[in-house]
Amino acid sequence: MLASTLLFAAFAAAAPMSDHVHKRAGGPIAKPIPSTCTVTNPLPTSSGAETYQPAPATSDALLYSAYYPSPSSNKTALAEQCLQQCYGYGDSTQCKTVYWAENVVTPAGYRGSPGGALQTGCVFFNRTLVNADFVPAPAGQATDAFAGNIQC
Repeated sequence: MLASTLLFAAFAAAAPMSDHVHKRAGGPIAKPIPSTCTVTNPLPTSSGAETYQPAPATSDALLYSAYYPSPSSNKTALAEQCLQQCYGYGDSTQCKTVYWAENVVTPAGYRGSPGGALQTGCVFFNRTLVNADFVPAPAGQATDAFAGNIQC
């Protein structure tokens, strides 16, 4: 036992150490947005209970998406985390617009699912979206929607 411990210690000491840290699996890391950047809301102005979601034509600009059961009732904090994850994506220049809402329809094929489940969604786009890039959501869907264009 002592010999194997000494052999392991000798091997570990002789093994080259890497200072390269590999990226972890999972979503982008939330990175605070500097005060030199601006965040603008591209969502159309809602009249009453109407909510909006990205139009199908925005699918060519889809960069990243995550759908999950809402882990908190603090919707402002969840939307802010999604926004900061957008900024933290890549080198902080790839994600141009983020969309977050509750009761978003999960797309078919997401994590092997048939889709259709209503979950909280955090979606990144590689281009700046404008009002015309959003369409009214069916009743009860895309609730508490937030969108932000990040310009630095």
